[in-house]
Amino acid sequence: MSLESIQKIAAIETEADKQRVDALAEAKKIAAAADAAGQDMLRQVQASAEADVRKLCLEAETQGKAAAEEIAAQMRSQCAALETAATAKMDAAVSIIVERVVNG
Repeated sequence: MSLESIQKIAAIETEADKQRVDALAEAKKIAAAADAAGQDMLRQVQASAEADVRKLCLEAETQGKAAAEEIAAQMRSQCAALETAATAKMDAAVSIIVERVVNG
């Protein structure tokens, strides 16, 4: 082989090595950019999910308060009905007790 051929082969190998190094660097750059984009997307999805959870919690709390108020209103109504019934029976009980005391 001639010296000129060896020099051409060496130059081609050097250029191939440079292209390989450049390609590797570009691949690392692309991977880093993709990773950064993925991290950004993950943060956005997490923030959105957290906002959805807060919204759902507030809705559940509102529904829970409404249900509790409805139950409390029903209980107040039942208590009032029991109190009315007890008052009516108390008048009858007092009459019976007074009659027994008076009549001995």
